[in-house]
Amino acid sequence: MKNALSVLVTLGLLGLPSSLHAQSLSAADIASMVDERMGGVDEYAALLDDPDPERSLAAMQIMIGINDAQISRMALQHGLTSTNSAVRRAALQAYLDSSPNLEFYFDGSALDLGGFTGVMPSTNGTVSSEAVGYIIRKVGDFDQTKGCYVYANNANYCLASLSEEAVTISLWQRASPFKLNSEGLLVGEVFIDRMPPAAPTTIPVRP
Repeated sequence: MKNALSVLVTLGLLGLPSSLHAQSLSAADIASMVDERMGGVDEYAALLDDPDPERSLAAMQIMIGINDAQISRMALQHGLTSTNSAVRRAALQAYLDSSPNLEFYFDGSALDLGGFTGVMPSTNGTVSSEAVGYIIRKVGDFDQTKGCYVYANNANYCLASLSEEAVTISLWQRASPFKLNSEGLLVGEVFIDRMPPAAPTTIPVRP
């Protein structure tokens, strides 16, 4: 019984109507619902795998920005793991266009701990017991004049810009290039309030 209830809860999280929770469902009913759900996912996957590269690219760009975390994640993963650099760049652009919250993780193990822990709270950040700093910055609109994505909380401040090879992020009034690795992370180094040395920094790319 416990396993059956766990399945029903899982299906509820996948978006099934709440009225179904009170119904008695057979195994066949549940299997049919799972097939229906996965069939819909397969349809989206087929759009991403369209043999026409232009249609596939357009599907990816649209799907990254829709309000469905599962579909958005699928499209983003498709683009980020592509062997085509133009597709990876398009995926990153669509991602930035969706106004995500960028999460920064700073390895502060080589920094002066007192200075590091003093700076981070002033930028609404935190430092863990392992000397890992963490801040969030929300991406705003793309400013055509500035040629960058502005910081959502300050439209006068360029937060991110995208080139063929890198995403450049501006923190503490200093620009730092980040490159996408095979794990879907943007990796680079940032000077924390100009304290040497630069701290290795990762930004997960996720909806």
